Amino acid sequence: MWSGIAAILIFTPIARGAVRTWSIMPVLFTEAILIFTWLWRANNIQGYLFKKTAFDRLIASLVFLAGLSFIFSIYKHDSFFALITLLGYIGIYYLILNEFDSRMIRRLLYIVISICSGLSLYGILQYLNVLDHSWWISDRFLAATFVNHNHFAGYLELVIPLTIGAMLEKGAKSRLILTMALIFMTTAFILTQSRGGWISLGIALFIMGIVIIGKSRRDKKNILILIVFIGFITAMIYFAKDAIAPRIETIVSMEVKEASFDSRLKIWAGTIEMIGERPLLGTGIGTFIWAFPTYRPQGLNARANFAHNDYLNIAAEIGIPAAIIIIWLIIAAVRAGLSKINFRFQTVGCSIGILSVALHGLVDFNFHILSNMLLFIIYIAVVTGDYDSFKRTDDNA
Repeated sequence: MWSGIAAILIFTPIARGAVRTWSIMPVLFTEAILIFTWLWRANNIQGYLFKKTAFDRLIASLVFLAGLSFIFSIYKHDSFFALITLLGYIGIYYLILNEFDSRMIRRLLYIVISICSGLSLYGILQYLNVLDHSWWISDRFLAATFVNHNHFAGYLELVIPLTIGAMLEKGAKSRLILTMALIFMTTAFILTQSRGGWISLGIALFIMGIVIIGKSRRDKKNILILIVFIGFITAMIYFAKDAIAPRIETIVSMEVKEASFDSRLKIWAGTIEMIGERPLLGTGIGTFIWAFPTYRPQGLNARANFAHNDYLNIAAEIGIPAAIIIIWLIIAAVRAGLSKINFRFQTVGCSIGILSVALHGLVDFNFHILSNMLLFIIYIAVVTGDYDSFKRTDDNA
């Protein structure tokens, strides 16, 4: 089961974020095998106890609402596919909670850091025109193996805080390797030129800095690492200012170009109208692309497959109650990670990654990118699980 989870964590970001059918189906099939294997094993172990969490009722409520939205869906084919995807995420969440110990979790997280640093270096070489990047949208922005730079930024938002947390945990040798990985990731993240990513990760890292300083007042090394990291980011922004400055200007002026802020406003307006028509159960899970044309505002020239706001998207497809549950789950997960009695910087890193992608979800749709959502779910399992041996296994590593 560990190898299966590791395999899909490696495969999904390399397979262009796993947003096409050819890459999604193997992941769903693997998830089904893993979940079946776990349940079969649990059924054959006498006295096997399933772990309970504070989220169980919220998750059950979400599944119930998603099931109802499927029943009343305007297009059951896509709703069935989306419902299976949701159940796969939930199954992986409970599998990790029940079967993985702290050593297995730690190994998974370091695989994620390794893959992300490799993809970041690959993306930098593409950005420098050493390697081909013909599939990027747009070709001006670094996207590595992903189709869209915003979604690679979302993936980096999850891994950069984790890497910082790992740096604060480990010894000198590992810290040097992690520092190199963080340099690659941060450079790639800046060059993605994702405005939503910049703002979201900036806010999240600010909160992470406050938490770390509050917990590390006696450890001057950790504070020094943060200062060096801030200095590095400042230097990178300065040297890449010619590429970054135009993007910052669009944030300030809200210029209208391509899928810009103005286009998003139009999509949000149409989505809110959709929600008003069916506020409780929505149009059906996974049906936004089919329902939105009826509510398409005048002047919107771009095709809208998603709402460019994950929470509006959920409310439109499954209903307002489902969106409230999702927000509640995210807030509870972040609080759980930041307030753990057995404080660990890696757990804080996971919590901050969740927070950053959740904030980015206000202006994008990373929740619909399989590679990002899978890692998001694993992070939630990490911060909500009871891994008492975290300290022992990390210190012995």
